[in-house]
Amino acid sequence: RCQMSDFKERVQKRVEEILPELIGLSNTVWEHPEYNFEEFHACKSMSELLKKFGFEVTTGVGGIETSVKAVYDTGKEGPNIGIFGEFDAVPGMGHSCGHNLMCAMAVGAGEAVHSVIDDIGGKVTVFGTPAEEGGGGKIIMLNNGAFKELDIAMILHSASDTVVNDISYSRTDLIVDYYGKTSHAATWPEEGISALNPILDLFQIVNSMRLELADKGKILGIISKGGEEPIYIPDHCQARFTIRSFSMKYKLELLERFKKICEHVAEITNTRLEISDDGLAYEDIRNNQSLEEALRKNFTDLGEIVKPRERALGIGCTDMGNVTHEIPGLQSYVLVVPETRGHTKEFEDACYSEAGHKTIAVGSKAMAMTAVDVLTNPELLEAIRRDFKEMKEKYE
Repeated sequence: RCQMSDFKERVQKRVEEILPELIGLSNTVWEHPEYNFEEFHACKSMSELLKKFGFEVTTGVGGIETSVKAVYDTGKEGPNIGIFGEFDAVPGMGHSCGHNLMCAMAVGAGEAVHSVIDDIGGKVTVFGTPAEEGGGGKIIMLNNGAFKELDIAMILHSASDTVVNDISYSRTDLIVDYYGKTSHAATWPEEGISALNPILDLFQIVNSMRLELADKGKILGIISKGGEEPIYIPDHCQARFTIRSFSMKYKLELLERFKKICEHVAEITNTRLEISDDGLAYEDIRNNQSLEEALRKNFTDLGEIVKPRERALGIGCTDMGNVTHEIPGLQSYVLVVPETRGHTKEFEDACYSEAGHKTIAVGSKAMAMTAVDVLTNPELLEAIRRDFKEMKEKYE
């Protein structure tokens, strides 16, 4: 245990030594906001810093050109610690989700672990993961086997509180197209088949389900194509839907039910139906409890006040959810500024401020200290694996 605390002191010291470079990385990513799969500047900036720190760096892994994988392998037996960062911006809103800080924290934590791991054994792998904001970058990388060698996977998200546990929606987005037959609505309406009628019927049915669904799940939609001119019966109309639940199982049930409703509406209205996926399905986050507890203790030791996970922090979807289904892992949160929502101008500004720079230091240290716990404590690693096995059994 004494040796563990020595390693933890050393990783904290290393973060302080490299903090100016981590802030430089965060700032340059913030100054050059790039969106899904276009994160070329961020990819280059992150890669160069990791190379400078002595990692073996590869870009374009897992089927995405702008991804980063940086490995330091001691050659000695031990777990492979995965530390993830994001660096894509919010479309039209710059770095209002603080991914610039997350990119810097991942590099900081990785290099801090690198500074002690030769004395412990094992491997540390830092990932730059593109396109979290709707592109499902981690899902693509996961499906292509980019994370298969990891023993654990950690990511810290910029937020308005420090929180270790998480909740997120399991989400599938769909595009629903109906096809009918056009005709002049005023003169020859009987010759047409309206593609708008099934869309309107579909919304009516979905609205009538709200009471029954309550908080178990959500079906939310918009009409994305409602016809061209009022005088013509439209032969093609389209709606887009998102189907969500905190339970992946219930979301899948809801998804099948929704598709059946779409099919019956097509049958009743004598229209042709096409349903297609609108992007990749993001699954619910399943944080590893033993890993959470280790992180919680390290945050507390660093002087952070760890809050419970409240809805006020916001509830969305993350492609890290899919990762936690396959690898023992977590997404947790670290304070930037209190009472400021993500995806706002105020939060974007905070992520380029001194408060953001402090977040980089705290987050880097907390993840590195947690990595030290896993690397030096076989009992913790065993507990993490046991938690993961129990989670799989519970859900599958």
